[in-house]
Amino acid sequence: MKQSLVQHCWRFLPGGLTAAAIALLLKLGTFQSLEQIAYRHLFQARGSMPWDDRVVLVAIDDASLKQLGRFPWSRRYYTQLLNTLSSAESSVVVIDLLWSEPSAEDASLAQAMMQQGHVVLAQAWDKTGAPLLPVPELATAAIATGHVLKREEADGLVRQVDVQVNGQLALGVAAVQAYSLVQNPVSLPKLDQPFWVNWVSPASQLKSYSFVDVVQGNIPVQAFRNKIVLVGVTAAGLDPLVTPFDRSPPTGSVYLHATVVQNLLRQNALQPLQGNGLWLLLLLSAPSLSWLLSTWNTRQQLAVITGLCFGWGLLSLLLFRANYLLPIVPPMALFVTTAVSFALSDRLREDYLLRQQLAHLWKHYRKDLMINASETDHPLIPVQKQKLPQPKDAVSRVAQLAALAEQLGRAQATQATIAQTLSIGLLAADLDSIVWFCNPVAARVLQITVGSDLNEQLIPHWLSPQQWQISLKDLKAGEAVKHSHLQQGDRWFHLILQPLAYRTLTTDTHQTSKLDGFLLLLEDITEHKQTETELQRAKETAISEATRSEEANRAKSAFLTNMSHELRTPLNVILGFTQVMNHDASMSLEHQKHLEIINRSGQHLLGLINDVLEMSKIEAGRVRLNETTFDLPHLLDDLEAMLRSRASAKRLLLTFERTSALPRYITTDEGKLRQVLLNLIGNAIKFTEAGRVTLRVRSQEPGARSQELKSLAPQTTRESMTLEGAGRAATQSSPALPTAYSLVFEIEDTGPGITQEELKHLFQPFAQAKAGQQANEGSGLGLTISRTFINLMGGDVMVCSTIAQGSIFTFHIRVAHGDAITIATPLNRDRVITLAPDQCTYRILIVEDQWENSQFLVKLLVPLGFEVREARNGSEGITVWEQWQPDLILMDIRMPVIDGTEATQKIRAIEHDRETQRSGDRGDPETQGHRGDPVSSTSPLLVSPLSLPTKIIALTASVFEETEAAAVAIGCDDFLRKPIQENMLLAKLAEHLGVRYLYEASKHQEDTGSDDTTATVTTPNLHLHLVQMPPAWAEQLHQSAIRGSDRLILQLIEQIPERHAPLAHVLTDWADNFQFDEIINLTQSLLP
Repeated sequence: MKQSLVQHCWRFLPGGLTAAAIALLLKLGTFQSLEQIAYRHLFQARGSMPWDDRVVLVAIDDASLKQLGRFPWSRRYYTQLLNTLSSAESSVVVIDLLWSEPSAEDASLAQAMMQQGHVVLAQAWDKTGAPLLPVPELATAAIATGHVLKREEADGLVRQVDVQVNGQLALGVAAVQAYSLVQNPVSLPKLDQPFWVNWVSPASQLKSYSFVDVVQGNIPVQAFRNKIVLVGVTAAGLDPLVTPFDRSPPTGSVYLHATVVQNLLRQNALQPLQGNGLWLLLLLSAPSLSWLLSTWNTRQQLAVITGLCFGWGLLSLLLFRANYLLPIVPPMALFVTTAVSFALSDRLREDYLLRQQLAHLWKHYRKDLMINASETDHPLIPVQKQKLPQPKDAVSRVAQLAALAEQLGRAQATQATIAQTLSIGLLAADLDSIVWFCNPVAARVLQITVGSDLNEQLIPHWLSPQQWQISLKDLKAGEAVKHSHLQQGDRWFHLILQPLAYRTLTTDTHQTSKLDGFLLLLEDITEHKQTETELQRAKETAISEATRSEEANRAKSAFLTNMSHELRTPLNVILGFTQVMNHDASMSLEHQKHLEIINRSGQHLLGLINDVLEMSKIEAGRVRLNETTFDLPHLLDDLEAMLRSRASAKRLLLTFERTSALPRYITTDEGKLRQVLLNLIGNAIKFTEAGRVTLRVRSQEPGARSQELKSLAPQTTRESMTLEGAGRAATQSSPALPTAYSLVFEIEDTGPGITQEELKHLFQPFAQAKAGQQANEGSGLGLTISRTFINLMGGDVMVCSTIAQGSIFTFHIRVAHGDAITIATPLNRDRVITLAPDQCTYRILIVEDQWENSQFLVKLLVPLGFEVREARNGSEGITVWEQWQPDLILMDIRMPVIDGTEATQKIRAIEHDRETQRSGDRGDPETQGHRGDPVSSTSPLLVSPLSLPTKIIALTASVFEETEAAAVAIGCDDFLRKPIQENMLLAKLAEHLGVRYLYEASKHQEDTGSDDTTATVTTPNLHLHLVQMPPAWAEQLHQSAIRGSDRLILQLIEQIPERHAPLAHVLTDWADNFQFDEIINLTQSLLP
């Protein structure tokens, strides 16, 4: 199929190249002069048309000049003319003369014009662009004025007239417009398009009268009654005009205005057919014509091209008679050039195929080229006569030559014939460099003949003496020598030397053939050099295409952002209100089941959407590695606890096996590793109906990865452990490991297995194995996403499966050894019922443009005891924040008026200005206590609620990982992704405000204020609280810790606001246990 397409594609190539060349020539205007010639010949071929009898010319001719004197005349003559035409009751008088200079006779002339009533005067512009208008007195008497500008082209012809210039109609158009007021209305041309003049006939055929005859009353007045009378100069040498009918001598310019009037009266102006659609159709027809030519012989090709050219010319003439102007030269040039280019490409292809066939024959028969058929009876040398195929095209001609060469290829005479037709230079010489054979190409290029010494021509023009000696040495050793890219003038060559042993007929079969001479092949590679240049251009084009592809990826990212917002925002409402309704204790069991179904379906839909969006992120190149240091055994314990219930529901044995050398703290992308493990283990549980699912984890040196991945299962020493055992093993110190190493994960199940055919497409998007299709679950993207994440983490994945026995997914990732960190206590997943007692009232401001999303948060937080207010955009949110001073803001990022990004930045800017002002007030010596006392009994309270920045948590439906970093960069304290989960939201509030809750599971217990009801406060969290305290307070705390004064420390702790209760609890615990070094380490980073 592919070979067939290649064989046929060349047929379209000549036409395509021709179309491109013609398009370029059109762009450059190459055909303009030829098209102008064709334009003139169209009028001559069409012939003259009759003039409209409503048009009459009063000519200022040579006879009038002879009797009335030198031009210009006195204006009294024109007054007499107008009086005559008034008495003749002519419809409109058009005067093609410029009267821009005042005259004493203007009053009488104006009176005559007003008496006639319908006089149209001419106006123009000088070379500087200044208008040449009729004198005011005459302009007032005229019914209209019109410009007389001409657009003469290179051949002197006027083809188009500007209908309107600077708001002034052309003289002919103004005349017809005036005629429409007096007689029957006439349609006028469009003002914004040029008017194509349709020349009528030679000027002599227009009904015209000499000016002097009219003035002297020699012309009957009936000749002008109800006519459009044009008055203009036709005398030789005055205002000449070249037309297709009047070139030598030319006529007067008044004939142009008469033609415009004629075209408008008859509505037969030329309509050019030269739109982009016509050119596109013609250019696209060239490849088709090229393909058709390839199916015909030469005689048929000539007939077709001749017919096309003649037919196009005839069509152009017929359309011209119907007042349509069709381009002639470019289409004919396209037809002819396509035929020529096809003939040339056919010859080039023939030459290419010939060279291929000759190379084939040389490869197979070169050892026997000097053997005559009469000297041997070898069965491979055919002597029978065969009828050769008759050539019909290039391919069959090459086939004929190939057949002839195969029949006579072992004869020396045929060898010489082939050598003469080669397009490369071929030369044979003995070891003394005396030439005994030379084809014409070699003779022409090397300027050499048979019997000449090759050394004299090659050295030093082609090769240096050292190169030639080295080449001879290699030839004697039986090795071919190639000298590439040799330049001679403006041509480039490859010079190849081949060892030649032609004395091979010997009676001693054990004698080794020795070198008798050598062949020199000279190939012109100038075209190859040109091709390299074209390839370089193609490379630059590819870079440009890559840039455009990057822009397309940015567009895809923008689309993905919008789709993420549009898909996840409604889900936020659905899943959010199911969580709110789940707090209703009065709800019946049936309704609770319905809510579970809704929530489960919503979570399933969210998973599908996340998979599709994650895949889109991958395709858009927006997936990034977010490396952090984390506790690996803690992650595995969390996954095992999460998946155990799913495995137990299907009565499966879920086992996590870890080697004793498994590290504890590692650095890689925890989120992506968690997602990969959840996906692979979840699939194993989903598709396994009975038996077990096992996860094995081990570390290994990078060099051993490839070998151990192939045989990991039988070589690994497994240690099966329960959840508690795994936890104890994980608490041991990590063994000494290199900075970078590999972790290998193996997920084995006893499921139905995967066929070999399914394994080929397993990691392709939307591909599912038979088991997945039968389960009718998932999007088919999980494995594709997992593999991408694994590759991103420096690893790969492999699958081994046996039908009816199960599958093993094995993958490895590159990790680095991490330092020990403090791990926060997992979130309490019991349902929160209210705030713990003895706490202040926390104010939460919700800035969200979607009412449904805002109501979900209100319904969730208000029943728990929070005080909540809402704002519908960033501007309203800033106003409410300034008036109400909330403890925390839930800020949606995408909103109208002012979005969350701008609103957050404005809030932070206001806070910064306030803090700067307060810092200046504290710098006043009169308000400062003694520097030696950490706390003065008379000092005012150091911390006020307004001095602390408001906590802001960003809300967004974006799926991009960099969104969280962007939220922090604009001043947000944290980040929540929609759909918002209740436990995550409440945990964030506890983390940033120190809120404590009562849970449904511990409802009967009294709140003791212990850490059991809050998330464990880590050192990073303490630092977040500490940086929001005043610098002076932090410095006093640091100095008190250095002194070891627990009393001063406790006094400072009393000044901590309720919202920073976690900081107060930890500092109190440290002070009570005299852990002053911890306080010093914590505050050290804030000191200047």
